[in-house]
Order: sequence, then structure tokens, then C-alpha cells
Amino acid sequence: MRKGKYKITSILGSILTLLLLMSGCNNQQEKSEESPLRPVRTLTVSSPDLNRTHEFTAVVDASRKADLSFKVSGELIEFNVNQGEDVTAGQIIATLDKRDIKIQLNEAQSSYDKANSDYQRAKNLLSSNSISQADFDQVLSAYNSLKAKLETANNNLKYTDLKASFDGVIAKKYTENFQEIIAKSPIVALHDLNRINLKIDVPESIIIRVQRNDVPTNIVARFDGIPGVEFPLVFKEVSTQADDVTKTYQVTLTMVNPEDHTILPGMTARVIASNLLASSSPENYFYLPVKTILKDSQGNFVFVVVAQGAGVGVISRRPVTMGEITQLGIEIFSGIKPGDQVLTAGMSKVTDGMKVKF
Repeated sequence: MRKGKYKITSILGSILTLLLLMSGCNNQQEKSEESPLRPVRTLTVSSPDLNRTHEFTAVVDASRKADLSFKVSGELIEFNVNQGEDVTAGQIIATLDKRDIKIQLNEAQSSYDKANSDYQRAKNLLSSNSISQADFDQVLSAYNSLKAKLETANNNLKYTDLKASFDGVIAKKYTENFQEIIAKSPIVALHDLNRINLKIDVPESIIIRVQRNDVPTNIVARFDGIPGVEFPLVFKEVSTQADDVTKTYQVTLTMVNPEDHTILPGMTARVIASNLLASSSPENYFYLPVKTILKDSQGNFVFVVVAQGAGVGVISRRPVTMGEITQLGIEIFSGIKPGDQVLTAGMSKVTDGMKVKF
């Protein structure tokens, strides 16, 4: 009996010893199986160079332009200008057949002469109380109506001559001679090319950082067909309504049309603006590679490594506000600051709060 008790005690001791050995092995195994910190690649956020140049594509336009049309209908009998021809203000460009208009003028003149006689007679009768005030008012009304018709007929005769509104160039002819013309149909396009406008589309990310009274001065235009030459530009105006599709604002710049080069509306140029943002109010904005920006149901964000020691850090998810994609990268207006370490690779392998090696 005692011998059996010793045997049981010995077995229990062996089992206990075995469990202790297994526990120690498991702890050692767990320690040996702890994965090393995941290495990540980062870039250091730095402030942008406000003095850098901005480049935009511009389209040339005339400084003044107008589609000229007749105010009356008729047959076009004189049309002696050609496309590309210079004209001066007041010069007759085209003429309509005047015969029908003259007939209408003669009829209006006759009706007016009779109404004027009736009006003068009615005035004398009214002064002697020979007619009532009501009868005189009817005569006066008819006189005023026919006087207006005569003025209209005179104007219509003048309107048979189409004159240039300003000094310019006939950019386009919309019709030919001896055509029947309907009133207000365009006849020619007149352009003033002494000065030309260059129109560029500026993104809101730039417009929002330029002060209202901060007029850009260091702006030039370059044309691919005129290598090595820069043309100084002067700011003219900016649209305050964004394009519905591109969400950009149209800025108009102007320059004197050079005599030794032919620059015409519709041509394209590159507009280079230096120090565009240097004098504007300071704001923190940065450029990051497009690949560093992630998006989920909560919006756009980046992963930033917050240092916890030498080469060790914790992943932090940072919501960001983005701007335009530029040659320097995508603009970031909020969410990061200078010196932040932003993940540039392996973003799908990390999570917020994860320890990494960098």
C-alpha cells in the first residue's frame, strides 16, 4: 500500500516537472517567434518655395472685338473689304440697297409735314378757344407719333451703311456681296490687334492665396514659334466666377502686339509668373507625391510616423486637405507640418498605432 502511494507521488511529480518544462519551452518559443518591427520608407515634409515660378497655358485674343451687323434688312450691294484688311473708326465697310428705305423716308416725311401743319393750326385754334383741349391732344399725339416715325426712317437710311466701330482688322467675313441680309445678322468680325490679351485658367488653390490688391508684376509670355524671346505682360482682369467644369478662374493679361512678329487670336503661349505667391499672406501648404495620399470613407489621409526613439516610431493616420496636382506633386493645405515623416511605400501593410522601424 505504501509502495503504491510512493509510486503515485512519483508519477505526479514527473507530470508536474513535464508541465513546467513545457511551459518554459512555450515562453522561449513565443519570445523567439516575436516578429521584428516592419521597416517603412518615409519622406520629410518641408515648406514650399514661394518664390518658384508658375507656368500656365494661354490663348491669345484681341483686346477689343465686335461682330458688326446692320440694324435693318436689305440687299447687300457694296462689300469692298477683305479679311485681314485694316480699317479705321467710321470707315464704311458695307452698304445695303437704299431705294426701299428712301421710299419709306419720303412717305414718313409727307405724313409728318401734314401732321405738323395740323398741329400748328390746332395750336392757333386752341389759343382762341375754337377747339377743345381733347381735340388738341389728339392732334398733338398724331404729330408726335409721325415725328418719331420720320426720325426712325432717317435713322434707317443711315443704318444702310455699316461702319467700323473702332480702328482694327477685318478678322472674318460672314457673308458675300449681293446677299439678302437680315437685320442683326453678323457681317464681319472686327478685331483690335494693337494690343492683345492672353487668357489663362488659374486653379482656386492659387487664386485663394493671392491677395485682392496684390497685382502680379513679374509675368512674361513665351511663344514656341518665337524661341528665346519673352514678352512682358500686364495684368488686366480676373473673373470672379469659376468655370463649372474645371473650377478654375480666368485671368486676362495684356501686351503690345509686336510689329516684328505676327501674333493672332487663337494662338497659344506659355505664361510664366515668378514670385506669384511671395508677397501673399503666409499659409502652410506643402507638396507630396500623389502615391502617398490614401482615401477611405472618412476622406483623404496620409500615414505619418511619430518618432518613439532612435529609428522607431508609431503610425499615425492624418486627415489632409488637398489642392491641385502640380509638377511638384499634389498640394496639401492641412493635416501635416514641416518635419513630419510621411510614409511613401507600404501603406497597405500598416495600420494606425502600429510600431514601425524607419
